[in-house]
Amino acid sequence: MATGIGPVALAVASNVPKARVFGVDISAAPVRLARENARLLGLSNATFFHGDLFAPLPATLRRGVDVITVHPPYVGKRELRTLPDEIKRFEPEESLTDGSPQGLGLLGRVAVEGPAWLRSGGWLLVEVSPDRSRAVATVLRHAGYTEVRSTKGGVAVSRVVVGRRTAGGRR
Repeated sequence: MATGIGPVALAVASNVPKARVFGVDISAAPVRLARENARLLGLSNATFFHGDLFAPLPATLRRGVDVITVHPPYVGKRELRTLPDEIKRFEPEESLTDGSPQGLGLLGRVAVEGPAWLRSGGWLLVEVSPDRSRAVATVLRHAGYTEVRSTKGGVAVSRVVVGRRTAGGRR
């Protein structure tokens, strides 16, 4: 979800050749680039869709996905104005903010809709900025995920928050 030009999906496809990898983004231009990147890398196990979150995915994937990754927009609407110009100049606004006050609206949707796609025991992995890890963990817990925790990036700061869908979960 929110695959952009596909770096996470393509890394998974490259490192797990037997995996079927699907990337989705609401913006058409990054999806075109993700498809081109997959072609250039010779990765036939990665497929990219243009659309809103889970909507373009084949229905046959429901309750069968092992892992969902998402790098959602991470900036609240008001905070967007305070970002340095070099960030605003090179990142499309929809990559930075989902328009919600806290910048967690899109993630909330993924967290709520994800269990319909994840198999029992499947994982949701959310790439985050370090200052958002607690808020993201709270969103996942409220959506019924278990084993919610943060992992550290290369500079020992929280970079990924994970949560597991369990059979007995709320969703």
